[in-house]
Amino acid sequence: MIDQPYRITGMKIEYSADNEIANFREICMGSMAGGMLYRGSYPIMSMDPERDRAYDRLVKKTKITCVVNLSDNESGLETTASSLHWYRELLDAGKIIGLDIRFLFDFDKEDEYGTFKSKLRQAFQFMITHAGPCLIHCNAGTDRTGFLAAIIEGLFGAEIEDIVYDYLLSHGKEFADDRENELNFTTGNIIYNQLNTALGGKIYDKKNFKENIENYIISEIGLPEIELYRFKKKFTL
Repeated sequence: MIDQPYRITGMKIEYSADNEIANFREICMGSMAGGMLYRGSYPIMSMDPERDRAYDRLVKKTKITCVVNLSDNESGLETTASSLHWYRELLDAGKIIGLDIRFLFDFDKEDEYGTFKSKLRQAFQFMITHAGPCLIHCNAGTDRTGFLAAIIEGLFGAEIEDIVYDYLLSHGKEFADDRENELNFTTGNIIYNQLNTALGGKIYDKKNFKENIENYIISEIGLPEIELYRFKKKFTL
């Protein structure tokens, strides 16, 4: 169980009203290059046009050129593209992948966890082969997006406390900053425990955290070493 998380160090967080309402922000920790990778919630919500306009402004501002959609299959991609001009352009150009990941699974069930890891591998391979800036999103932008973001952040040298804080930001900046709130602590432990399970209980090995993440990506997710090298090279400062 993690202590109350600290604020992210070595990272400038641009957190405007648009960023908060859209749960949209840059992924940039450790040795990561800026302006290359972003995370968000779903690009459109039919009941919240103000939020959707904020999302569109951020996509335009960050110049997103490819998208990893963790929640939809091909049918879902088409539905969204029918309502969003920029999504339609990227989808027609082959610059959006829909992975249809279901996050509520049993880590101990080999078939369910195997499918999850296979789709994570596809996400990495898509990001390697498509020019950025790239956006990763699911529905809320919290758990599926949060897990993939956590793996990437750890790969580039982020500390676990900073990864947890970034996860908490998806619940709102005020919530993330409220270290006295017991719910803050409980919520932060969601991503902490998920990472610990993925790493086979090695989350406490902070000295080798980065290396353990790298081994997880190669050994468990199944990304070949040469592709991991290309991914790191693409997103490194």
